[in-house]
Amino acid sequence: MMFTKAPKPPVTQIFIEIKENMKICLKPKSEVQNSKIITRDARGKGIFLFSKYECLGLEDGLSSLQITNDHANKMDWLQFSERDLIDSLNKSFSKMNKEERKAFDFNMTPGKFTFIGNNERGGKQIIPNRCGNIAKEAFKAINVAPVYSNALKKSLYPEVTKNLQLLGFSNLNSGSPEQFTIVHLLAGDNQERFSVVLALDENLEELSEKSDSRLSDEKKKAIENVFKAKTIIEVMGNTHMYPKIAFHKLSLLLHPDKNSHPGSTDAFKKLQHAYQEMTAGKSHSTKALNIGKVPDIKANVIRPPKVISVKVQKRKVANITFFTSNILDMRMALTTFKEDPNKLTNHVKDVLNECWGKRDAEGGILTPDGKSGIYIQCLKQVTAGHIWVKPIETKYGEAILELKIKEMREKVENQKDWQECVEIDMTIIMEENEKERLEAEKLASYILEIRQVWDTLVNQ
Repeated sequence: MMFTKAPKPPVTQIFIEIKENMKICLKPKSEVQNSKIITRDARGKGIFLFSKYECLGLEDGLSSLQITNDHANKMDWLQFSERDLIDSLNKSFSKMNKEERKAFDFNMTPGKFTFIGNNERGGKQIIPNRCGNIAKEAFKAINVAPVYSNALKKSLYPEVTKNLQLLGFSNLNSGSPEQFTIVHLLAGDNQERFSVVLALDENLEELSEKSDSRLSDEKKKAIENVFKAKTIIEVMGNTHMYPKIAFHKLSLLLHPDKNSHPGSTDAFKKLQHAYQEMTAGKSHSTKALNIGKVPDIKANVIRPPKVISVKVQKRKVANITFFTSNILDMRMALTTFKEDPNKLTNHVKDVLNECWGKRDAEGGILTPDGKSGIYIQCLKQVTAGHIWVKPIETKYGEAILELKIKEMREKVENQKDWQECVEIDMTIIMEENEKERLEAEKLASYILEIRQVWDTLVNQ
């Protein structure tokens, strides 16, 4: 069966921040020593990376006059302005229906552009046009195609975590980092797209408590504390944290997807109730929800579910990238989806089960053969996912910035070997009603605030 590539996002914009009369200089990958990204196999092509900005010469100026200024073309790289950013976000929101406005994902991901072209010695130069923008003709002129990579080298991890602590971020799950596998796949005659998050296989041999990361001592203690709590402030952990941060931290310990204790569902309901009461302005001494006694854990029958979540109809409504002279750039994505585990057919489940049963010694699942009718676009095995948060001041008031660092192994399309890497996602924690009312101007402000925090973080 032949599969086509996923459609490009409807709103795609790349902003550049380059001074007048400057050009972008590229060098072959082997000559750029300070790169922080992992580049994938270009299948015989050459890989070029950003080296520096350089002043235009006389011949460069003549070349720029020959490049047309197609300002309306969405593939142009435009000089950054907040007004253009807001316009792009307004276009993105206009492509979302009412339900999508409540449940979209907003993420900012550091990475860097690579430029794929013919294997040639020496560098290449990208010359802006008369308006300081880079039209797609400029890439054609030097025979390269820009590709954004957010797979970062693992050497970046200790540096980032150290600076997060220096900047006052809190690690919400230091004792229980997340572990899961993400599978992006196409299946069926209609090539329907699925994003499936997998835990351990429910059909594997029964596990002891100690071998189940979803029932650590920390998570068992959290369950017991919530069951015993008499007031909403006791449910929230008697903490001075912001309610939104406290709720987020406890959710990582109590949610049934992350905790296999038989009392996790009731404990999470009690947490939700306490959070809603607290954010509604109720007294800290307000009586907590009564959910009875802590249920017993049955020995040796803990089977974490294999499928944690299934996202369908997933599409990016916006990809907005900021190209800079910094060691890393930043990409903002708005993504819509529906959560529907029932859409995963028995055939897809059987194929995933078979691949899971043949996983390697480090837990990585195999790619199904070409006869299965299933095409794996990307596999991501997250070995440790850490969540950091910090309250920040914005011109719209206080907000909670969340940064996720995922240590992982990744395999893309027909790639044979796993590659070790780190991915970082940044966002502002928002409830459904906040997302529904969110305006482009406010989101643009969040984007600029996150960029500023990130620049401080990597330059600390």
